[in-house]
Amino acid sequence: MRPAASSESVSSTRELARVLQAHLAAHNTRVALLAALTLIAAGALWYLLYLGANWIALLFVTAVEGTEARLPTVVENAFWFGAAALLALAWIDRHLSPDDRPKDYKTITENVLEVALAIPRLTLSVWGTLSAWLHLDARDRRDAVALIERLGAEHRIRLSSMALEIPNAARRFEILFALQLVQIIDIRREDREFWVSLNPLRPPALRQSPVEAISEVPLLSP
Repeated sequence: MRPAASSESVSSTRELARVLQAHLAAHNTRVALLAALTLIAAGALWYLLYLGANWIALLFVTAVEGTEARLPTVVENAFWFGAAALLALAWIDRHLSPDDRPKDYKTITENVLEVALAIPRLTLSVWGTLSAWLHLDARDRRDAVALIERLGAEHRIRLSSMALEIPNAARRFEILFALQLVQIIDIRREDREFWVSLNPLRPPALRQSPVEAISEVPLLSP
């Protein structure tokens, strides 16, 4: 009976690894799609802003020089310089004020900045979206699967003891960050101690114990 049980355990672990890999791939697909849509939207808004600025400048030049006036190249150069300055200002503002929570009261200056930096902030958010891209290699996924299986058996693990499970600090952070980002695990503070546990909102295939959950997942064709 022991060899059969061991074989079943290995099989369930492999299937759990496949479920995890598929879940991470789906997450990365959503990240790439959202980043692409954000980039397209930002590009379209920059283009509309460019056309609007040229149109206003052309109206002004026409009023001064007549209907045969042409838009000077300095206008286009000024637009791109201003766009670069707004992007730099949005980047500085982001680092100085990382808190995105809405305020009950905003000053006139803050309201003006909200409007002026709307497009630059949307542009910079593309990089922020791509920063959610997850890449776990085969070794990282094995450690992640082992952690999920252990959490399924023990329900929660002290965060301080994770160094024994994954000694490398960089890999440990990457694995925990990835699993927390895709809502597979939770890290909470209880009784003056941080604990790692399975997230109740984790994917359906991972909501039960590993063996039970995998039995409900259809096998993927090779």
